Amino acid sequence: MFYRESEYTIERPGCTVHYWVSDNPEKPLLFFAHGAYVDHVQFDPQLLDVIEEYQIIRWDMRGHGESKPLAGPFSVKDAADDALSILERMDRKGAIFIGQSAGTYVIQELAFRHPDRVKAMVIIGGTCITSKLSVVESLSVRISPIALSLWPYNKLKKAMVAASAIKADTRRYLTEAFDRLSKDEFATIWKGLASCIHYEPNYHVACPLLLVHGAYDNTGNIKKAMHEWAQRDPQSIYVVIPDAGHGANQDNATFFNRLMMAFLKGVK
Repeated sequence: MFYRESEYTIERPGCTVHYWVSDNPEKPLLFFAHGAYVDHVQFDPQLLDVIEEYQIIRWDMRGHGESKPLAGPFSVKDAADDALSILERMDRKGAIFIGQSAGTYVIQELAFRHPDRVKAMVIIGGTCITSKLSVVESLSVRISPIALSLWPYNKLKKAMVAASAIKADTRRYLTEAFDRLSKDEFATIWKGLASCIHYEPNYHVACPLLLVHGAYDNTGNIKKAMHEWAQRDPQSIYVVIPDAGHGANQDNATFFNRLMMAFLKGVK
């Protein structure tokens, strides 16, 4: 199986965003949004399963991969606007969005502000950014940029790699991706992610929603928060991926891809 992606750039405030688009413009559109500190390669394990039936967009989110340097702060709202601008350039009304970790925050923000653009969401290891945090959770989020800044950078990267994956190949990819970021770039992204949560008591995701996390995902409050999210939006499908950590789509791509394809076939 061969597939072709063409690389494009779009000039956005503070950043030139790089993104990749596959053939098949007449097919339904999938937009893959990677996690923090990595790049579009994170979704390589999914491509062969979707490339014939869908057109694919992958990007390097602002401040990541080829979409550097970033002038000024990082914000999830800016990244959501970047995604919207790509859709508009392609003259596409909407897409099915598949995100991992920080990428899920971006697509949630887009769905909150422009629900007509998001036909469905697949959330991999991501918490709901419109849910109410407990006092302890809120405090942890607020102080996390300060706490992380105190860690020696190499030790911080190693700890995050170890916490994010259980398979050697996934950890190797994460290590290589993290090493391409300076400590200042790392801190800028983390600060923006820590400020993206906004409680919306009367808001519910309206589109089809697949919520997944790895059985060994022990990052933050992922397990607790995703279970609660599934109860908050009862149209969602909630599945725990066996033999996988935070990067479940990479750690157990076979299981995840089968689940993803079944979900996509039910999206109209």
